[in-house]
Amino acid sequence: MISLKFLYNNPLGKLFTNDKISKNSVVILAETDPDLDSDQQRAQYVRSIPKALLFKNLLLQGYLVNPKFLKKIDNFQIKSDDLWLATYPKSGTTWTEEIISLIYNNGDIDKVKDKLLATRVVHFEVGPPLGHSRWLKKLKSPRLLATHLPVTHIPSQLKQSKCKIIYVMRNPKDNAVSYYHHHRISTYLGNYRGPWNTFVDLFANGHLAHGDWFEHIKGYRQLSIQYPNRVLFISYEELKTDLPKMIELIANFVERKLSQEVIDRIAKHCSFDEMKTNNMVNREKIPIKDLFDMTESKFMRKGIIGDWKTHFSTQQSKQFDDKYNDKLNELGLTVCYDSEDAYHRMQTNGRIINKNFQSFDDNQNITDNSDSGYDISL
Repeated sequence: MISLKFLYNNPLGKLFTNDKISKNSVVILAETDPDLDSDQQRAQYVRSIPKALLFKNLLLQGYLVNPKFLKKIDNFQIKSDDLWLATYPKSGTTWTEEIISLIYNNGDIDKVKDKLLATRVVHFEVGPPLGHSRWLKKLKSPRLLATHLPVTHIPSQLKQSKCKIIYVMRNPKDNAVSYYHHHRISTYLGNYRGPWNTFVDLFANGHLAHGDWFEHIKGYRQLSIQYPNRVLFISYEELKTDLPKMIELIANFVERKLSQEVIDRIAKHCSFDEMKTNNMVNREKIPIKDLFDMTESKFMRKGIIGDWKTHFSTQQSKQFDDKYNDKLNELGLTVCYDSEDAYHRMQTNGRIINKNFQSFDDNQNITDNSDSGYDISL
């Protein structure tokens, strides 16, 4: 087991992680951004992240993200049988990864019970300082890959939907709360110790690592509209409200028909209580010993809809409503902020994500895709 301190602070470790970054590169050290001090709140946050990077103006962590690899992302070769999971951080990524892994193993829990999730669903832009690119290329097909990158920064072939993509959205209030606690336990994000009020402003202003929440959502929503048979857009709240139904939806999308018995087995295994105690997914056992500090909070904390009510003031809640609700409606996206609303919408409509939507044709004209051939109401 290695440590971040060894990799980035020890002279021997620095031999493997050192990468000279040109000021004119698509990847620069975030602290060298000439405009950094124009916003003191953002500047303080950026400087709190060890070796933070700007990749084409997108803020990323510095630990375990190799600038040389980032520079080559655009030309990364996609395989037609790849499955990519894309999420904004803390939107149900680990949960969905475990679901996908089990679907691809036909619900055989014994096959995965002793294998770390990170080796089954591989994070694209985060990996070991050496050999990550070669490892990704040598992974056996079908490759299961996960990314937090927005559409603007993913490989060109992925933008063209050369394989299937699943995107998971979470309501912005719960997403902000979960990301706040994740910052506090994550060494690679500087173990944030600032106040909640500052963090919620950073979230709303799009200043956090991985960029603006809404722009992230928007990019993949538009991709799902453009390629409705290749991009499945779902929500955390749907998974939480009717997990068996969503497992079936995902399985059908990746063309892996499952029996009801297998669906129920996966749903039981992927319940929050099971996931929280599963050391293959809950980050209790990882090859880097100081990646997280869980003395204050666990990686899997609550996993509920509506935890935002314990953090948001009335003013902050209204700020998010004013900022996001109309924009989300324009994208045909319904957001549920409590479990009762989520349950009602699932019972009434079959899904929370609106299945009647419009898409852009090749000339960027909007066309109705309600009968696109892929029934996303399954």
